[in-house]
Amino acid sequence: MSKMNNKDIEKKIQILINNFNAKNFDYIISKTLIYLKKFPEYVILYNLLGSSYQNVGNHKKAKNIFIKGLKYDPKSLAMKNNLATTYKNLLQYDLAENLYSEIIELNPKYINAYVNLGNLKRDINKFDDAINLYEKANNIQPKNPIILYSLALANQGLGNFEKAITFAKEALLVNPKLTQADHLISQSMKYEKENWHYKELLNKLENLDLSKNQKIDLYFSLAKANEDMNKIDISFKYLKLGNDLKKEQLNFKIKKEIILFKQIIEIFENVDLKKINSKNECNTIFILGMPRSGTSLVEQIISSHSNVFGAGELPILSNIVKEQFIENEELQLTRLLEIMNDESKVDAIRKLYTNFIKLFNFKEQFITDKAPLNFRWIGFIKIMFPNAKIIHCERDRKNNSLSLYKNLFEGGLGFTYNENDLTEYYKQYIKLMKFWDSKIDKPFLNIKYESLINDNENEVKKIINFCNLKWEENCLSFHKNKTPIKTMSTAQARKPIYKSSLNSFEKYRKYLSIIDKNV
Repeated sequence: MSKMNNKDIEKKIQILINNFNAKNFDYIISKTLIYLKKFPEYVILYNLLGSSYQNVGNHKKAKNIFIKGLKYDPKSLAMKNNLATTYKNLLQYDLAENLYSEIIELNPKYINAYVNLGNLKRDINKFDDAINLYEKANNIQPKNPIILYSLALANQGLGNFEKAITFAKEALLVNPKLTQADHLISQSMKYEKENWHYKELLNKLENLDLSKNQKIDLYFSLAKANEDMNKIDISFKYLKLGNDLKKEQLNFKIKKEIILFKQIIEIFENVDLKKINSKNECNTIFILGMPRSGTSLVEQIISSHSNVFGAGELPILSNIVKEQFIENEELQLTRLLEIMNDESKVDAIRKLYTNFIKLFNFKEQFITDKAPLNFRWIGFIKIMFPNAKIIHCERDRKNNSLSLYKNLFEGGLGFTYNENDLTEYYKQYIKLMKFWDSKIDKPFLNIKYESLINDNENEVKKIINFCNLKWEENCLSFHKNKTPIKTMSTAQARKPIYKSSLNSFEKYRKYLSIIDKNV
């Protein structure tokens, strides 16, 4: 890297750094593009620009910027690490893993590479590998809160809740403002009374200078704690605070979602999915529906079978649709028809999916993909895998809506933080599922959450039979399944069948009048 000898650019870079910390990414992008024309040798500009592109979701541009920056400074580990993370965001996991490993080889004490490679391993359900990498990082830097939090997350995903809480507590001792760890604790324990953690949550809200994100974490944690203690009035107070602040932060527009649903129906009105015929065998079982509708439970049941690998929520199908069929936020009918009429093109897209699931190195015959919002892409599933098994999970709409409103989700699901958005999205979902049902000759299996709870054995047998699997008693003991769970359902899915969630809306009915009336 060239030595900074220009006071003007140094001042400008400091302003950029301040804006990066303030998350003013559009400002950074516009200014940095100008500065790079005059000072292309200043590698920090490439890092700032590429990282800003990452934060606004433009990973392709981020990749190009980091690659360009490495031409000026091939030894920059920070740049290599950022590029590897970009490869991961682009679902190019092999490239990402190789680059993280290269960084560790170049500098065995580069903490970020261990953590990021661990996160990658966790994404593809290699939790033991992830924990091993986090532990190596922890040995190098024992009191790093991010490492400790990563260990907490991995243990939570494996159902080791006591370990998860221990690591989260250690992280908070180092950094009390790491409120993600507070939220993890709240999801990993049952509050019988106002215990040490409850008091800690209140103390932080009263005495710490917190960001919006930190307040949101604490609001949702306190809502969960108070519900556990059956203090519904107080629980809803924090729920409302958390949801309103999250809604404000995301600046989510339901109109965009409505337009997308409309486009899907309009596009597939012109496609005869019933005529699609292929001998292609599909080893993926798609489990979909509204989030919090029982998709994790169904996956736990199916993956309890010796012949099924539970992969969790896979991002690959949404990525394929967005990369291949959406341009300028519009679904492209001509592109869809072009691919449908050329088996080689269908096969090329199919391979994008199959190559991704190979990363899991599963030995079982079948693998599950339980990304709930894949219900939007059923038409694309049928084009790629006409013989795919699709299980659609349904739940009472009010209870389902409440469950969505009660939870803080990692990324996406912007419709869940407002009653009006939630009810409108639900209407669109119902409309679309009716449409798919009319368009598909071989229907998917509909599993009602309530039936699964009330008539568990018969419903489980129905699921196993639909998947053309031989019956195994293990499928009734799904709560003993050690398959990692990376979603909000990790605690619930590891319990035997319980019925308390069947009428959960009643406790909150008087607070959620919009959901009550419109759903």
